[in-house]
Amino acid sequence: MVNTFKICPKCQAIFREGKWSTSLQVRKSKGRKIENILCPGCERIEKRRVDGVVYLKGDFLEEHSQEALNLINNVAEKKRSKNIASRILSIERKQDGIVIQTTEKTLAERIGKEFEKAFHGELNIKWLEDAEFARVHWERN
Repeated sequence: MVNTFKICPKCQAIFREGKWSTSLQVRKSKGRKIENILCPGCERIEKRRVDGVVYLKGDFLEEHSQEALNLINNVAEKKRSKNIASRILSIERKQDGIVIQTTEKTLAERIGKEFEKAFHGELNIKWLEDAEFARVHWERN
């Protein structure tokens, strides 16, 4: 019997036993077939599927930009370890803040909630009716 493993060629995530994981390792050996296929996260990035947008604004960000970026990346990595489809599509610095596009609305929500928890400020989350989309606004001056 040949064991087949699916591996994402972009991020090296592995699909095994019905689940994608970034922590599994597959050793190449006789009798194992490895199939390259995009994982759900890389597929969403390739299709530029945006399910959440986070707007971070305020004077606070100017003085704490590195802390803000660290928090964004930490939240994204933690979410990705639980759900391979949850990714940051883009982080863009604007004159008045930072705009983050995510491939899942729950990641956008989590980033906003973690900013409120860590840095306080004002958080507002809006969901589109009948759509898997969240618009998150956080501000602190």
